Amino acid sequence: MIIEICCTSKPSLYNAINGGASRLELCENLLEDGLTPSPKFLEYVLNYSSIPVHVLIRPRGGNFVYTVEEKQTILTQIEMVKLSGAQGIVIGALNDDHSLPLDLLKKWVEMAQPLDLTFHRAFDSVVQPRKSLKKIMDLGFDRVLTSGQQLMATKGLALLVELLNIAKDELVIMPGGRINDQNCEVFFKEGFKEIHLSGRGLDKTTNGEPISDLKIIQKVVASGSKFTF
Repeated sequence: MIIEICCTSKPSLYNAINGGASRLELCENLLEDGLTPSPKFLEYVLNYSSIPVHVLIRPRGGNFVYTVEEKQTILTQIEMVKLSGAQGIVIGALNDDHSLPLDLLKKWVEMAQPLDLTFHRAFDSVVQPRKSLKKIMDLGFDRVLTSGQQLMATKGLALLVELLNIAKDELVIMPGGRINDQNCEVFFKEGFKEIHLSGRGLDKTTNGEPISDLKIIQKVVASGSKFTF
C-alpha cells in the first residue's frame, strides 16, 4: 500500500517521513491548493528525504487553462525538476471547454521522461472522465490523482471504482480529497493500491500553512498495513 503525503513545509516533511509515508508529493502554498515548490525547498527535501519525492508543477492557483507564457514556465519547471534528482512529476492541464489539450500534454510527457508521471486533480474538472482517462493512459501517464470529481473522495467513490476498473493494471488510480485516518479504509477495501492525503492537523506554520499531523499519518499507515494486494 502506497501512502502519499502532500508536503508543503519542513514540519510536514518530518512528520510524513517519521509517520511512515511511502512517498511525498512536494508543493508549496496549500492555501492555493498547491503550487510548484521553490528550487531551494526542493533541494532541501531531496537531501533530507529517505522516500521518493514527486514534485507538483503548477505555476499559479486557479484553473488549469494556461497562457503561452505559463506553458513556457511549466517547461522550465519540468527541466528544473528533472535536473534536481526527484523521482516524479505531478502535472496537468485543460482546454477552455475542460477537455484535454492532448498535444500539450504529449509534449510535457515526452520532456518529463523518464520520471514517474501523475496527472493531478485537474482531472476532477475534465469532461467525459471515463474517455479522458483512456486518453491519459495512451499519453503514457503512470497514475491519476482524483477525488472522483467531488469535493471529497468518499463522495466520488462510485466514479473512482469505475475508473479503477477501466485502468486495471495499466495505470494507477490514486484517490485524494479529504482522505484521513477516519475514512481511509474505505479505499483500501475497494482495492486502491495508493492514496493521497495531506494529513493536516490543527497546527500551522508561521505563514498559515497547515501542517501534516504525525498521528494522523501513523494511523493511516497502520490501516493500510492491514491490506495486501
